[in-house]
Amino acid sequence: MVIKFLKDDLLKECATHVSGIVRPNDIMWVLTVPAIWNDSAKQFMREAAVQAGLSNDKLKLAVEPETASLFCRHLPIVEGIDISKRKAGSTYMVIDAGGGTVDITVHQVIEGRRLKEIHKASGGAWGGTKVDEAYRQFLISIVGDSVFQKFVYTHMDDYLDINREFEIKKRKIAALTDSNDLGMDHSNVVIRFPSALKKMFEEETGEDLQAAIKQATRSEQIILISDKLRVDARIFLSFFEEATRSIVDHVKMLFSKPALRDVSEILLVGGFSESKMLQHAIQKEFIGKHIVVPHEAGMVVLKGAVVFGHDTGAISERIAKYTYICSWYFYRRRAR
Repeated sequence: MVIKFLKDDLLKECATHVSGIVRPNDIMWVLTVPAIWNDSAKQFMREAAVQAGLSNDKLKLAVEPETASLFCRHLPIVEGIDISKRKAGSTYMVIDAGGGTVDITVHQVIEGRRLKEIHKASGGAWGGTKVDEAYRQFLISIVGDSVFQKFVYTHMDDYLDINREFEIKKRKIAALTDSNDLGMDHSNVVIRFPSALKKMFEEETGEDLQAAIKQATRSEQIILISDKLRVDARIFLSFFEEATRSIVDHVKMLFSKPALRDVSEILLVGGFSESKMLQHAIQKEFIGKHIVVPHEAGMVVLKGAVVFGHDTGAISERIAKYTYICSWYFYRRRAR
């Protein structure tokens, strides 16, 4: 359904802005997929696209870290490095931190400005939705699971609004430095707390929410004022801990491998990479590495998919995920 909606929406836009009739088969469609997906997941995506009305011979699947790498070949100077002019032989790590998954791979530039994968893609489910889930669990700790689930079911608009607000704050909040400077104008984060959720809690439990918060753990760090919840910034920052720790630990493991110890540059792309918290965690742990975060990092994979659609041979070598061994048996006829 999602792919069909996107296809139909694009064709509608083409009808408005492009002269002539644009049909689905006039377009080369490129769908990006996480690098850590197995062949079954990729095949499922392809079949879903075909069911949505895309022609199989007009469809390409592109691995997200690869498309990000391709687009960054065309970028001007970023963070003091002209990454569009990397010399043949130079290597760099790509961390594609998206909403659901984080894909990590290492590329080497070869002759003709082509790219070679020198370490197979790896990663896990440590994307921005991990932070969202921590925030969701925080709200549940205040009102209880049953009240929260009922609120989501009956007040979807309010639920989507607080998620959108959280997404904005998630990208903008600064990290705590070693000196415990919050890096913010205030030591609190103010988030909207829907009046419908407050009312539902009090109706379902018979308790006053303000009083319930005061009796809760860390009550001195949470204050409810009207429809606003003022939260100690350290609680807010704790939502990022599991995701950032998982990413940092995995990257440390990769750099411990002899083949990757000389990789001196990390390219951070994907929507979650725009988070100051993730950037801070990477910069703090890998001081000797040059960290590059392109402008509009969340759009890099999408723009790279367009490049891939025009130049599918730009990735010249990949690391095979599996090794297959075949054996043959030979029989000799016995002489009679």
